[in-house]
Amino acid sequence: MEEFQSQAESFLKLEMTNAGLKIVRKENGRESVDFIIKSENGKQSEIFLQPMDLITQQSSKVPKEKLGEPKENLWVALLGFIPEKEPLIFLIPSKTLAKPDDFVFFENNVGMHTYLSNYEIKVFSKGMEKLGEYIIYNQIENFK
Repeated sequence: MEEFQSQAESFLKLEMTNAGLKIVRKENGRESVDFIIKSENGKQSEIFLQPMDLITQQSSKVPKEKLGEPKENLWVALLGFIPEKEPLIFLIPSKTLAKPDDFVFFENNVGMHTYLSNYEIKVFSKGMEKLGEYIIYNQIENFK
């Protein structure tokens, strides 16, 4: 997964820059937020980066402890990798994860072991229509 982390960072930076947004690594990355996105008009958003190997994984789990409290300007950037293909970038508002649909988005609470609690994003062919709403091209205007 380390290899995907580096590729995901590079690809996300490239796509955000191409969209006319400034992207900077947050100083304390992996502590809830990895990147800060700034628009020309001063709007600021936070990104939690979540790479995923779409060949070997059918879902991605975002630890609640790492993501922190869902809020308006906090997004999960799910980058899906398939060999020999350009990565897919889904930009999912953290508030969407907090209101799971139990189809693509799930919330897994693990009682007394809260450090194991997570938000789960399932990636499967029947769920792609729903997940497609969050593809970068459909969401980039929310950052401007």
